[in-house]
Amino acid sequence: MGDWPRAIFALVCGQDVLHTWAPGGVLLPCCQRCTGLYVGAAIALALHLGLRIRAGSRFLQVHGLFLLAMIPLGFHWIPQDAVARTVSGFLYGAGLVSFFWLLPGPALARLTPMSSPALATYIVVVGAGAAAVPALGRLGGTGAAHALVWLALLGLLGLALLALANLGLAARWIVGRALAGGSGVRS
Repeated sequence: MGDWPRAIFALVCGQDVLHTWAPGGVLLPCCQRCTGLYVGAAIALALHLGLRIRAGSRFLQVHGLFLLAMIPLGFHWIPQDAVARTVSGFLYGAGLVSFFWLLPGPALARLTPMSSPALATYIVVVGAGAAAVPALGRLGGTGAAHALVWLALLGLLGLALLALANLGLAARWIVGRALAGGSGVRS
């Protein structure tokens, strides 16, 4: 696959070799937590696009907990093994996508309230993904390594595009407010 994925992930990952999966003897270009994060983001983004998710308050509360859990886990206040690092990264990636989706989501797809079957699909796929990524990291062969690298790259790209979309929408809102003369703002 070459060194270019390693160079890309060097921008966003510490690439600690002691905390990196090597399925089939292929060392992944990002650590276990970042592998989980970016693969989780890719899967969550596919689910948001495919299911046209319009998140309700309970959905966002759960995903907010995914984000908050990264505080003690990301700062290593709680001892973790490889599986815990990967699963926590995966859930964090799903949480990021869910919140980054709030503004640009309606522009990207006609969103619908989440039905019970769609929610069940989301839960099953996210749960299966959170279990599958560390299993592939530990037990997978070279095919699993390539799949994880490509999914991680797609997740990184998806998060970057969602972040840019949010910045663009925020800039548009600020410019719109400035051009409107700051109506509604009192001095």
